[in-house]
Amino acid sequence: MIRLTDLSKVYRSSDTETVALSGIDLSINAGEFVAIMGPSGCGKSTLLNILGMIDAPSSGHYIFDGTDVTGLGEAALVKLRKRQLGFVFQSFNLIDEMTVEENVELPLRYLKIGRAQRRARVREALELVGLNHRARHKPSQLSGGQQQRVAVARAVVADPKLILADEPTGNLDSKNGEEVLELLRLLNEQGSTIVMVTHSDRDAGEASRLIRMLDGAVVEEKHIRGEVV
Repeated sequence: MIRLTDLSKVYRSSDTETVALSGIDLSINAGEFVAIMGPSGCGKSTLLNILGMIDAPSSGHYIFDGTDVTGLGEAALVKLRKRQLGFVFQSFNLIDEMTVEENVELPLRYLKIGRAQRRARVREALELVGLNHRARHKPSQLSGGQQQRVAVARAVVADPKLILADEPTGNLDSKNGEEVLELLRLLNEQGSTIVMVTHSDRDAGEASRLIRMLDGAVVEEKHIRGEVV
């Protein structure tokens, strides 16, 4: 599904040059659950942003599902993001003024999906995360763990090919963190491809493959659960 070839990212200002990623060669197969680890500043968040088509590499190629997205314009990238990618953030990124169901429904509105189909998909997504009974609540009325489960529902409601999770348990206690990880495991077992950035060895242990980064480069790859694809 994903292939990165000699991919680099350099940030330049008038008097400085910062290399965030250098010569990344990486493949991720459909159905994998990949954890990316490394110290702060190692480039893992930059890599996730490039995988999410939020940032563009300075050089190299990013092939997503057979398409080289490196040279695509913003309109094409937005279309791909809306249809093919789901995001789960550390800080939930829910809209406080909207109800739970409205937050989950938002990606479907961007896709201009009809009202009846939107309602059915939202019910399915909230049932998956066990929060149908909270559909009319606002995010401020939920615990942190419940808010992150809403964020997971929003990420999967459009049936994306790739889910990107950035420290999804970083703001949660151990119990709520485990519930979110259990959801990610379930989604992976159902066929979702997941790439997760984490500082937690426990969280990384739930992935099928671990990628360690240092100074903008991949320094280790190993399979840690399941069969090697």
